[in-house]
Amino acid sequence: MKTIEIIQKSENEYLIGMNKMNLTSNNTIHVTAIGEQTEEIATLTKQLHFNRFILVKGKVNYLIDVNRCGKNSPLARETWNELSKHDKTYKVAIFGLHPVAKVIASFVMGFYNKDNQKFFTTEEEAKAWLSV
Repeated sequence: MKTIEIIQKSENEYLIGMNKMNLTSNNTIHVTAIGEQTEEIATLTKQLHFNRFILVKGKVNYLIDVNRCGKNSPLARETWNELSKHDKTYKVAIFGLHPVAKVIASFVMGFYNKDNQKFFTTEEEAKAWLSV
């Protein structure tokens, strides 16, 4: 089994497994989630958040593309929940969900009472909400 690691592609761009993360100039962390989201990927993402993105002045938004995302392990979902509640996280906009998955995810979101997290069909809708 191949070990997954954080690979820095440029000053603000990283790869974790097949996932791409880019910190934009407006303090938005653009994530492209690709494939299965394992405990290892989630743990490394959290590590990157705390080692790099925590140094950003002010709060950060997450713009997450799940068009090619696979299944999330239970621990990965816990980690995403923890990051969305972190003091440095302002808003989390997730886009690309199939309509049925969006309904299910919205129910789960409501269950956890996450006011700073919302699901969108398109990237444009997600970006518009983040800019409000």
